[in-house]
Parts: sequence; C-alpha cells; structure tokens
Amino acid sequence: MRINIVIDPVRRLPLGAVALLPLLLPAVAAAGAPPTAAIEASVDPGAAPSLEHGKAFTGDASPVEPGHVEVELAYAPSWWATPGALDRISGQQHLLSLATGVGLARDVDARLVLGWSLVQQARVGGVAPTAGSGLADTTLAVRWRVLSLAEPALDVAVSAAATAPTGSTGTEEHPGTGQGTWGLAGAILASADWGRFTASAELGYSAPVGTRVSNDLGMLICNLAVGWQWLPSIQPEVELNYQHELESGAEPDERVLWATLGVVMPMDPVRLVVGARVPVWSAGTSVGPMATAALKVAF
Repeated sequence: MRINIVIDPVRRLPLGAVALLPLLLPAVAAAGAPPTAAIEASVDPGAAPSLEHGKAFTGDASPVEPGHVEVELAYAPSWWATPGALDRISGQQHLLSLATGVGLARDVDARLVLGWSLVQQARVGGVAPTAGSGLADTTLAVRWRVLSLAEPALDVAVSAAATAPTGSTGTEEHPGTGQGTWGLAGAILASADWGRFTASAELGYSAPVGTRVSNDLGMLICNLAVGWQWLPSIQPEVELNYQHELESGAEPDERVLWATLGVVMPMDPVRLVVGARVPVWSAGTSVGPMATAALKVAF
C-alpha cells in the first residue's frame, strides 16, 4: 500500500512530508493554485516481470530482468529419415526440457536447461528399430544485451553456452540421448518491435570439444522470424531456419532450410508458444518435420 498527499492539481508529497503541509499551503496559494489537499491511497504492486519477445525456434535478445526468474517447460518432438530403412521417416526423438532463466544484472542473465529424451532409430535390412531413453545433455548459457534502443524498439545481444554430456552415448543396440561430448556455442541475437510487428534474428555456431565420437565438426545456424500481434494474446509468426552441419572426411556437409509456422500467446506472467517446421530444402541429409510447445512463467 502506498499513501500520498496530493495538493491539487500538481503537488504530490509522500506521507512523511505531512508535517510540512502547513508551510507549503501558503506558498501554493500565493502561486495562484487553489489550496486544496487530499489524501490518496493506492496499491503499488511493483514492477511486473516482462517476458521475452519469444519465437518458436529463433533465439531472443531480451534478457530476464534483474531479480526476476523465468521457468519454461517445453516439449519438442522431431522426426528424420533413415536411408535404406523400410520406413524412411522412422527415426524420432521426443525431448522434454525444463529451462530456468535468472536475471543476474542489468542486461545480463543466465539459463540452465535440463532435459529427458526418448529416441527411436530405424535400422536397415528389415531389422527392428532400436530405442533409448534417459537424461539429455545439460546446457548452461549466459546472455548479454549489448544494445537497447527505445526508438526503434531494438535489442541486440550476444550469448555463450556450454553443454555437458549428461545424456547417454549411442551404441548399435540403443541410440544415445546426448551428443557424447562437451560442446560450446555462441550466437548474436536481435529482437525488435514495430507497432504490431515483431521480428527476431539469430546467427550462431556450436561445436563439440574434447573427445570426438562422430564426424561432426560443428553446426552453423541462421534464423529469421517475423510475427504480427493480431490480438493482445495471439501473435502468429513465420520463420526461416537454416542449419549447416560441418562433417569431416569424405562425408558431405548436412544442410537444411526449414519453414516454420507458429503462434505466440503472451498472457503475462505466462506465455505459450506452439510451432511446427518442415524442411523445404536439404542437401547431404534426409530430415522430417519438427514441432515444439513451450509454456513459460515469469515471476
């Protein structure tokens, strides 16, 4: 509860200045303002936490505000093709993750992502598919907003992340739930609002470090997203998501361009994001669709 003394029409004093009111009233009257006063009482709930712009598969440049926390529960199933298998689009992964973001300082936040994964991998020659489940890899990321402009409403940030191999390593009998090695990643992010329109962009690179367990050298990603605030709590959005996975040796690089349709539903302090993406072009790999559903709560 906040109580103010209001000297009509423009004077406002905190309750602690009541003792000075007899001295101030003559001065206000001499200035030509009517010497009327009233006691105003109002509830001040404090600054409400604000959620990020938010997109389905494109990162965001707006960090969690200092002193606030964001918790996000997400489910992301994906499917891919297995060359030579009877059912080509039979490889699949179902990932359930819990992410916690904390505002460390102005323009700086940290995010911890834990996950559990169920993976099914098709095999060639009519052999039954294999399956594996368990903890996924764990990621710790830090984001720093280096630029924030009120007009236009534009945020630019850089992020760095480390991934620990808490998921299982794949074998011939059971596919792994993690990449089997440590990983490092970095990205440049931008987010903007122009009236009803919102946009985000992300350019990033990730690479395994330490003992290599595959031919993967790293992955370059480039994401662009545009949304429109159709209703206060409904924001349709479209994205283009490009990934280029570098491979060593004679194996060709894997390149995929995805098209995404999504809906963002901000209802502070809660935000729901649902989206689905399909490959529109690929080279060196055969992939299938991917979906996501994420519920985020800020407090």
